[in-house]
Amino acid sequence: MSITWKNIADRSQNKIIMDNPFGYYPLNDEVLRVLSDEGTIIIRGVDGKINKYMKNLEAIAETAGLNLTNKQRILSKGYLHTNGTTPIKSEFIDKYEFKRKSE
Repeated sequence: MSITWKNIADRSQNKIIMDNPFGYYPLNDEVLRVLSDEGTIIIRGVDGKINKYMKNLEAIAETAGLNLTNKQRILSKGYLHTNGTTPIKSEFIDKYEFKRKSE
């Protein structure tokens, strides 16, 4: 699945937040296109062993010119699957915060 935000200017978003990305890779080209210089991406979701779209985020981020500034395991209570109605079954989710490296 390809995501495009044609009405959003290049490097115009200071903060991008994604909860439980599924069906697309959260650090795709379009997300990186709209992230501003020094911008932050926050991604929360189930471990990459369960959700393949969360797999290898740290390595992908490094390749994409992002620094990992924070990583936490947080309780999944209150978080839902992509369908918006089913609670996440895993007790914990991972929260990543990445910042675009200065050029």
